[in-house]
Amino acid sequence: MRINMLGWNWKHPDTLSIVRPDGIHGMQIVLIRSRARVQMGEQEYRVEKNTVFVMESCYPHCLFADGEEYIDDWIRFDLEDDDADFLNSLGIGFNVPIRLDSDVVSEMIRLCTVLWDSENPEKEETVRCLMKAIFLQIKSCYDPRITGRTTHYDAQLDAVRKQIYDEPANDWNIPVIARKLSLSAVHFQRLYKQRYGISCTRDILTSRMELAKQLLLRTDLSADEVSRHCGYSDYSHFSKAFMKYACVSPAKYRKENQKK
Repeated sequence: MRINMLGWNWKHPDTLSIVRPDGIHGMQIVLIRSRARVQMGEQEYRVEKNTVFVMESCYPHCLFADGEEYIDDWIRFDLEDDDADFLNSLGIGFNVPIRLDSDVVSEMIRLCTVLWDSENPEKEETVRCLMKAIFLQIKSCYDPRITGRTTHYDAQLDAVRKQIYDEPANDWNIPVIARKLSLSAVHFQRLYKQRYGISCTRDILTSRMELAKQLLLRTDLSADEVSRHCGYSDYSHFSKAFMKYACVSPAKYRKENQKK
């Protein structure tokens, strides 16, 4: 995971109002350490202190103070290599509130900020390790039953989600997936969103876009070739999807982020 920006113990007045209809580029962890009102897409939550959100890139959201000083810790980052597989294996829901049971995650974010501002030559690798530790700690507190009930389809849903991230270029089709589980498309989508806090369609897009980012940065494939490797037969469709996901075109993303 490559860190873009981070902050610890950021304080704002009780009038705080942050509205981001297009989200921000890159994923982010936002740990809210005060009462707050949070809107994720069309869903609104009133949260207590020590609630964390793992937000997808460019996901619409709003943050509001809720009658008191607003405090949060946050990390903005991009996925690298096998990071998408790692996050998928944890089964953490994106863009949903996760109530933490201690201050451990906040303390680890504090350590990340200290390291990031230091002259330590190993700071980037150390912070990457801390990021994985942060996600493991979040996983220990994540309970999918908070966003919905568990069902006897959970193991099958887990297998579907794993395959989506293992094989992004497949011609994924919601009705076909649903029939394999002997479910209607509507019921399947409801169970999927209930379990992961994210739609299956969004997971398919995320798996393809994260693969595209890796191919753009780590290969010499043309953008058109990358689109085909990610399951798109129409480059213009891929380009529009990538622009919406990463907030930049494939060519600009490669130019700005490719390692020299």
